[in-house]
Amino acid sequence: MVEKTNAPRNEAEVGIAQIHQPRHSPETTEDFVVTALEKGGLKEVVQILRDYHGYEKVKSAVMELTTRDPIDRFTHARRHALKIYAKQHGLTPANLMVDIVGRQGRADAKGAERYKLRKALEFLKNDEDADTGARALASHWEDNRPKDRDPTAYIKEVYRKLPPL
Repeated sequence: MVEKTNAPRNEAEVGIAQIHQPRHSPETTEDFVVTALEKGGLKEVVQILRDYHGYEKVKSAVMELTTRDPIDRFTHARRHALKIYAKQHGLTPANLMVDIVGRQGRADAKGAERYKLRKALEFLKNDEDADTGARALASHWEDNRPKDRDPTAYIKEVYRKLPPL
């Protein structure tokens, strides 16, 4: 008999409060912003910024941001889990990533994947929960791989079923 739980089943169900929960009163700017987003929502926070600073300053600040959205912690954790899995089997992580996602018309696909893996490692050094999740995911992949199955073929199949990176 399986018990029903209210725990999120995937990253899409995880709310901002579950991603960042201050364990104490807010101290950093991020803590205050997360609290404001929880209580009022994005639209209200942006309206407050506009009322306080004016539309042009808010627009200018948004335009100064990079055009790419930041990589979420789940993507970093999955990439790091793949690196752990690859090393367990004596595979080169960047080569395995290229095997899974393809060259995508990139001249240096392996270099691009090495960069992504390096960024994931940097991120996970500061996020203990995501690092634990990455290790658990790599362990899960290893535990569920049939013993007679090639590790590369198995991870390609499993990884492609996940939402795209």
